[in-house]
Amino acid sequence: MPKSIYFARQPILDISGRIFAYELLYRSSYEQGFSKINDERSATAQVLVNALNLVKLKDILGDAIAFINIDKELLLDDMILSVPKEKFVLEILETVVVDETIIKRVKELKDLGYRFALDDADCSKEYILNFQAIFEYIDFLKLDISILQEDQLTQFLAIFKKFNLKILAEKVETQEEFDKYKALGCSLFQGFFFAKPDIIENRRLDPEHIIILSIVRHLQKDYDIDEVLHMFEQNVALTLQLLRFINSAAFSFRTSIKSIRQAITLLGPNQLRSWLLLISYANPLHGPKGVVNPLFLLAQTRSNMMQSLCKIIYKDECTNTLLEQAAFIGLLSLVEALFQTPIRVILEELNVDKEIINTLILHEGNLGTVFMLVSAVELFDIQSIESFINTLSITHEEFSLAIQEAYEVTEKFTSSLSIQTDSSI
Repeated sequence: MPKSIYFARQPILDISGRIFAYELLYRSSYEQGFSKINDERSATAQVLVNALNLVKLKDILGDAIAFINIDKELLLDDMILSVPKEKFVLEILETVVVDETIIKRVKELKDLGYRFALDDADCSKEYILNFQAIFEYIDFLKLDISILQEDQLTQFLAIFKKFNLKILAEKVETQEEFDKYKALGCSLFQGFFFAKPDIIENRRLDPEHIIILSIVRHLQKDYDIDEVLHMFEQNVALTLQLLRFINSAAFSFRTSIKSIRQAITLLGPNQLRSWLLLISYANPLHGPKGVVNPLFLLAQTRSNMMQSLCKIIYKDECTNTLLEQAAFIGLLSLVEALFQTPIRVILEELNVDKEIINTLILHEGNLGTVFMLVSAVELFDIQSIESFINTLSITHEEFSLAIQEAYEVTEKFTSSLSIQTDSSI
């Protein structure tokens, strides 16, 4: 059995911006190379079953469900029955040739309660002819928008109106693409478009953002606690929001924190500035109320992954100061999307140290390398991941445990918070 499995999870959002599911990508460190299709019979099945045995799904997925790729061998192998049908959608790869055996198997699993998706639909006649015999059993159709023409899509969607399935647009990279395919009838979206806003130079920051940026800027070395306290006192809503955060189950303080001065003293400036950024992610100024911003989850994951990787890369040399800096870099990495302003402008507003700026923009220094590895994990760029593992002299087992830890910490932290998204700051 493989000693380590590494995961990446890519978000799938609904039209309201809620996390609906994740596509769960996985790989055994013992596989020679990786692709969606594995030539060895049932190799993918074995990796998946090992993964299910090695991790707690709740710690990786939270309350979301997961889409997983399955090839013909896995579909026909009884190992598939080990996959919890309540938590997984079986995503049939576009290379599967549908015959009577496949039709019978899909119907059998559908009767048992399994859900299916078709991967990488390309709107071609060949694709439709191949899969039309199982359309009635399919719950989700995944469209690869990078290879589609709009006129093709319009005709293709008309074919599926009589089927009870949801259309998922994958590889959505911009807000413009999200709006376009939403208008065309897609109801689910996969990609990191929410982290890539349309940036407008010289955009004026919202007053609420200015307040948070000002406080974070003042939480530098030799900060004046009275001045920071005064800034909080000028914004009661922000004060209440922070108190809700630090009195949540995410913290283990023996008594309730009842004042901002007490919070500042206990948390310290480094943690406090991180929490201020988290509040911003958790409470977006724009978007539907009651929806947790996916930027919050992504920022938390990046922050936790930066820390967990630093622990294994730098080992005994990994100080608390380095971990705090790594965590802060993870949170800062998405401020451009959060504030919809060029990242250099935001970092200058925050009076961020030049070394951190170079890490985020130029990927310089040791933490710049760690940040690039985190980015490779997000995209599940196997070639880059393998290169970084070799360069950093870490084992596959260490790496997989670090990634797993980051996902677990994110989910446990998120579930322990009562995030109030209906109160502005």
